[in-house]
Amino acid sequence: MLLKRLGWLRLLAALMAFSLVAAACGDDDDVATDPPAEQTDGEGPPAVEDSSAAGEVTVGVLVPLTGELGEFGAIVADAIEFGVSEINDAGGTQCGMIRTVVADTGGDAETGIREATNMIESEGAVAVLGPTSGVMVALVDLAKREEVVIMSPYAGTITLNELGGDFVYRTVSSDLGDGAASGLWLSSRGYESVAFLIQNEESTISPAEVARGAVETSGIDITDFVVYNPGQPSYQAELTTVLANEPDAIFLAGGQESGVTVIKEAVVGGFDGEWLFTADLAVPEIFDAVGAELINDVAFVEFADADPSLPEFISFEERYDAAGDPFAPNSFDMVTLVALALEASGQCDGAGVNSVIRDVADSDGTLVSTFAEGQAALAAGESINYEGASGPLVFDESGTVSGAYTIQQAQAGEWVNIEFYPASTFDG
Repeated sequence: MLLKRLGWLRLLAALMAFSLVAAACGDDDDVATDPPAEQTDGEGPPAVEDSSAAGEVTVGVLVPLTGELGEFGAIVADAIEFGVSEINDAGGTQCGMIRTVVADTGGDAETGIREATNMIESEGAVAVLGPTSGVMVALVDLAKREEVVIMSPYAGTITLNELGGDFVYRTVSSDLGDGAASGLWLSSRGYESVAFLIQNEESTISPAEVARGAVETSGIDITDFVVYNPGQPSYQAELTTVLANEPDAIFLAGGQESGVTVIKEAVVGGFDGEWLFTADLAVPEIFDAVGAELINDVAFVEFADADPSLPEFISFEERYDAAGDPFAPNSFDMVTLVALALEASGQCDGAGVNSVIRDVADSDGTLVSTFAEGQAALAAGESINYEGASGPLVFDESGTVSGAYTIQQAQAGEWVNIEFYPASTFDG
């Protein structure tokens, strides 16, 4: 299913590159450009001039449709498109219907900058949604200079802990939360020893350091903490010492290409303990790539996830078949928040979105969980508090939300949920 969606989205991205579509966010003659306005009780959102003539407002979808993270990019783009369909079915925003422009970054920062610049300067995008960690960091200056909101459902890099917060947001917690969840899981398994194999990237090293601290505090022996460079044909040199120390478990924080090779070579080398993988390996394709028989029952994966007990997620799941895919709820929430911010600000640009997005997501106003509900409340003169499918969206100073996490186990060639850590687990 993921690969079918991925193929469709690659085609869509190619078609978008050759099409010239109506200018986004309406023409200057059609759309009001008043200064940002706060939500106000009793008066409704500020009106735009002749909103029926505003036409369309453009949102960029900037995701990896190819490369190691292509499966996740497809999930994100699909969930955004579902959110857009709900927004447009409700009549669209005061600025017009949402129109998306899709581009594939392949996970490359330079490609991301080029595509995002085109989305903003040529297509008039008011927001760019879906960049991965490296791309997101590369876009911070562009977003602030052009006053266009960028938002990601999976960019956990701790670099954004310092850079985010103004035009830069994410509907997922930072990688430090992943490290805390991984450390909690490893500490709960009764292991006497754990080895760490970490791909040489900031997005994997940072959470691994947090997990190591939790494991050490629990009294478990860390036999090795090996940082390896991706792209090698073999990782036997790194595995030699790790396997010689016979750890009970290996924490593998790596990409899909390097991860597959590491797993196969470790098993051939005699490792018969348990694994904990990070989110890059939380895809069904890993079973075919590695061989399900090598990881069934002994492999676990940790990733940021929505709380399945929340009514907002349950409702989302009833409406969207792929609601359980990693980062799908976070992606739906992104575009819904942007649309509600357009509606609440009365402006049709990124500055308008940025001016009210925190209030839309976290206020004492009317609780809403869909665009249609928020639109109706705003029209009635109420302020709103959007509770997302991914959970409460309270942005901290860096534009980051608190996160919940799921642990899945490899069972009979599938990932199966076995443990859930709500955001409250890590409070304080």
